[in-house]
Amino acid sequence: MSAWFIVAQIFGVITICFEFASYQIKNKQKYFLVNGIGSAFWAVMFIAIGMATSMSTQISLIIVALYSSTRALVFFWIFRKDSKRRRMLGKIFLGFMILVALSAGIFVIVGLPTRQVQILQSIALVFALGFVIGQYLPGKHPVRITVFFYAVMLLLTQTPLNILYAEPPLDFRWNPMGMLIEIAKMSSVIVFYVMFVNKKILLRKLGKIKQVIASQMCNVTADSDMAVLNNLESVVAKMVRMEIRAIDTSEITNIGQAQVCTQAVLNDLKVVHDLKMILERVVQRKMALKREVELNV
Repeated sequence: MSAWFIVAQIFGVITICFEFASYQIKNKQKYFLVNGIGSAFWAVMFIAIGMATSMSTQISLIIVALYSSTRALVFFWIFRKDSKRRRMLGKIFLGFMILVALSAGIFVIVGLPTRQVQILQSIALVFALGFVIGQYLPGKHPVRITVFFYAVMLLLTQTPLNILYAEPPLDFRWNPMGMLIEIAKMSSVIVFYVMFVNKKILLRKLGKIKQVIASQMCNVTADSDMAVLNNLESVVAKMVRMEIRAIDTSEITNIGQAQVCTQAVLNDLKVVHDLKMILERVVQRKMALKREVELNV
């Protein structure tokens, strides 16, 4: 194993870190920045592999990685400011990127030796184009869904997963780092949706707890049993903890979203204040009753 091959593995590990992190980011602008940097390290990895084996076998992969990095970083610039001009530039650039990918893909597919391989690579091209479009589409789901299936197709069909040798003996060997990069993308998407579902479950539980608290708060008075109030107090404390956990700071990108989150917390604090006032009245009433008993004695 040459020194350049070891260097390639190091850059592969760095690529994995950036790729995994990028699909946990919900902000589109930050996603493109992290993804673009990761793709640049991906290109360097292929350059190092080319130095270890043969650069001629890695040229196409280096171009693909640089294409991916350029696309992401240009989109990062476009999404930095929301304006009509930048949206138009984004659409033009997206169309250009699709045209480049489609032209290159068709050129390669036409030169493939068998019809079966051509069909398989055509399917891979469709998923690749889907990923390019999914990156640009609004929302957090299109890019993650398309990259998951794109990574699956890369695992099944593409050369980033193996290392070709141009010098005799003409052979290839599996590239574990290339496989791990694609697996990291899929794993990141799976982790994202596990957390996404957990948050939905948390919000549903929070809603039910708020309903219970609202119902019980309507019935509590200064004469309520202290044990009941203590139990209600623990439920209210749980509600506040869950409310804080449910707030995703990465989604707070404007004043309107900040106001919504702040108002939710303020509503909880009002419940806390109201319950505190009731507890104070209960304590005062019990102390007054105790004094009356002592005076009668």
